[in-house]
Amino acid sequence: MPPGSTRHPPANLGWLRAGRLATHSPMPPPRPLTKTLPLRWVVVAIVVFIAAYTFLRLHFGKRGKPFEPYHDLGERAAAHRVAGLGYESVPVELERPAEILPASRFSPAVGEIGSALGGLPSELDGALAANPALPASITGVAAPREISADGTYALQFCCAQPDYRTHLDGVVLLRRGAQIFLLPDFPKLSGQLLARSKETAAVARFPVRNFAPGRYTVTLCGRLNSKTWQFTIR
Repeated sequence: MPPGSTRHPPANLGWLRAGRLATHSPMPPPRPLTKTLPLRWVVVAIVVFIAAYTFLRLHFGKRGKPFEPYHDLGERAAAHRVAGLGYESVPVELERPAEILPASRFSPAVGEIGSALGGLPSELDGALAANPALPASITGVAAPREISADGTYALQFCCAQPDYRTHLDGVVLLRRGAQIFLLPDFPKLSGQLLARSKETAAVARFPVRNFAPGRYTVTLCGRLNSKTWQFTIR
């Protein structure tokens, strides 16, 4: 110790240590363990949600075919071209009977069914959005020779295809004046599907309420041959 200095007793540091300990907050109590749902209830909840969503989507969703801009514009352009040629499109209802119906179902029957060249009318070739896939040949027709102006004209036709890879999908009817053209459409089946027979019999019906009374000529078109006949609207 240097001369003239005074010796002090060592300071009591207990209070400092106690103060430091007092400034620390107590440890929080441990959190209780949260209980998780069993896996089966999670699966049930997902299934219920999917079922509810599917029901609401189907019940309140927009019905009808989806909007296809390019296809729809093409259809409209084709309709304008066909109308510009003087043709009117008429809806046709198609039925596929289990077996060929007797000709008496279409009485009074047409007396004579003539033959004509096959193919589309020349002015319609390229005018439609897509040419119907005509059957190879028309093998038979049964049709009435007259009908009342407020009735529905019904005819039966039979046609043949060279193989089993096509099916009758519909009939296009175009009318210009007193000329009526029926165009059966036989698109190819998808994948490995095959038709049951090369021969097809169908009944086509169309309304005549918008037709003026008089005599009409019908041509049922095939690729190799067509059938033609006349009937009268009273």
